[in-house]
Amino acid sequence: MSAGATLFPGDVVQLGEASTVALRFGNSLVLAAPLTELVVESQGVTLRSGRLQVRANGEKSFGISGPFFHVNVAALGGLASSAEIRLGGKRAQVSAVTGTADLTAAGIVSAYTLHAGESATLDASASDAAGAQAASSPAAGEVSRLTPQVQIDRDAQHIVASVSEHIYWNDDLRSGPTGRAHVTLNDGSQLNLGSDSSLRVLQHDAQAQQTSLDLLVGRMRGKIAKLTRPGAKFEIHTPMGVAGLVGTDLALLVTDEFTDLMVFEGAVRFITLNGQSYMVTAGMHLHISKSGVVEGPLPTTPQEAQIAQNLTDITSPVAQGTAIAATRPIAPLIVTITGTAVGVGIGVYEGTRPTVSNVIP
Repeated sequence: MSAGATLFPGDVVQLGEASTVALRFGNSLVLAAPLTELVVESQGVTLRSGRLQVRANGEKSFGISGPFFHVNVAALGGLASSAEIRLGGKRAQVSAVTGTADLTAAGIVSAYTLHAGESATLDASASDAAGAQAASSPAAGEVSRLTPQVQIDRDAQHIVASVSEHIYWNDDLRSGPTGRAHVTLNDGSQLNLGSDSSLRVLQHDAQAQQTSLDLLVGRMRGKIAKLTRPGAKFEIHTPMGVAGLVGTDLALLVTDEFTDLMVFEGAVRFITLNGQSYMVTAGMHLHISKSGVVEGPLPTTPQEAQIAQNLTDITSPVAQGTAIAATRPIAPLIVTITGTAVGVGIGVYEGTRPTVSNVIP
């Protein structure tokens, strides 16, 4: 291969230990590092192994495909976007350098947008780790519906949630500004997590009816299965106190300044941090400030009840992706903030065959 050569869809580029190459796709540029193997496609490239640095200058996005992921990068406002993609075995890393990069893992229909300075690591062997997780940490339920983006913090992993994703003890569900999640617990209880919220599942033993959740911030609507066993408990911890339930329908709002509790069916006993106990029945709500001042229980207006429902409802489920014919994602997305990424970025070509700009044999 020499400088100025024209490549066609299906052409395979394999680089040796000391070789690099720059491929120009219209206005976009792809730099391939030593020991990289890629395939030229009609709408981008497929990375088989190695490292690519891509700069997107064109009006349309440039697609980079891998065995368990796909990346789209496009110029923003006339400014080039750039990213770096590394692939080795069953692990891949995508870093956005300038602009943004939309990353989709196999089996997940929605893309995760990386901004400049952010990196995402994908691990296709995570399905094996999931089995080990199930053996070491009990399952609590699964995600039934969601609106992206929702993240699950599990030990050191940060997994972008998908429909049918299992939830385990000590998992922390975190939703973004537009994210919402509907979780079905093993005892049949239904939890709706609103946007900008964080809910940790401390414990959920469906057989013994022992459940403890921690709503750190945000909104949650819960339709809780009725407790029938002696000593059964279903508790939701908040920074202002603990809500104890006995089969009910409720909504909680937690902010830095206060906690609001609404009860739609059944009854909830709320115990504040200083030990005060309040019984809140259907149609009532309680307001607890950070300073410990309690207002209520007071009647809930229809408007207040409707707002609590509207801000946690998910109108339609997100379909499962079929990128690799999977009913569950085989490549959970682990997102980490790394500081400033290093490299150039990604582009797209359409109707223009790539040419070789420079080759270091």
